Amino acid sequence: METPHAVHAAAASPSEPVKPVVRLDKHINILVLGCDARTKDDPGRSDSIMLVGLDPVTKKITIMSIPRETRVSIPGHGIGKINATTNKDVYANGGIALLEETIEGLVPGIQIDYYVRANFVGFAKVIDALGGMTLDVEERMLYRAEDTRIELKPGVQHLDGDKVLQYARFRSDGVGDFGSWAGEEHGRVARQKKLLKAVIAQTTNIRNAWRLPKVISVVQEAVVTDMSSTDMLRLGMTFKEATDKDVTTVVFPGIPKYVDGTSYVVPCRGPMKEKVAPVFKDAPAIPEPPAGVPNS
Repeated sequence: METPHAVHAAAASPSEPVKPVVRLDKHINILVLGCDARTKDDPGRSDSIMLVGLDPVTKKITIMSIPRETRVSIPGHGIGKINATTNKDVYANGGIALLEETIEGLVPGIQIDYYVRANFVGFAKVIDALGGMTLDVEERMLYRAEDTRIELKPGVQHLDGDKVLQYARFRSDGVGDFGSWAGEEHGRVARQKKLLKAVIAQTTNIRNAWRLPKVISVVQEAVVTDMSSTDMLRLGMTFKEATDKDVTTVVFPGIPKYVDGTSYVVPCRGPMKEKVAPVFKDAPAIPEPPAGVPNS
């Protein structure tokens, strides 16, 4: 669905060149990153990495969290942890482009079309612009360090941006960043997917031609992205009726493991190719039957 004629979207962020206009007739993959940078323009390290697939035709959404300690082949650099790829102090050509190339090698055959990156302050601003989030906090969450304070009580509650950030960052629960057993994910990556589903479920009332442009204007100020605000608006309107029931979450096929004394999440190549890659690509076209042959 195209943007209504009367809508005027905010100008694209000048800090990042935008990519070509979003096509609404094909699958779209967006890399959503949370980084530990203290300023908007500092890439920092990727603290959370999520691959979000959007199908504008079926209006379905697919989400997979990629553990930040995933052991990957980094193009031109050998083996390393995926969250280090954006660090230009480690990799001379490090940055979003290297991370995208690394993920396209991890999940064979897919293409990453756009990215959205927020630091901690930017993330909190976006959540506040959405009106906060109602979440069921699974347990008491307590963690204190020199520059980090997490303090959440268990139970269903409405959280502001700072509290939602605490929820997304917490990993001192005995599982840490990633754990997988009985066919389900546990730990921080599971909470991050739960949070994104909550965002989709709780923002249907702002996905309209009157309210959405104002929210996108705040988002553009808080994040770095290569998608124009006009395209954000077009996608928001295309998925204006999407709820959490339209979201499929994909379990990352990997195993926490020490390799040469270093802690990694080692991806399982077979399931990555056979189960994960197909859901982040366009469905194969169904050929039309020859003339005179009925469909069955």
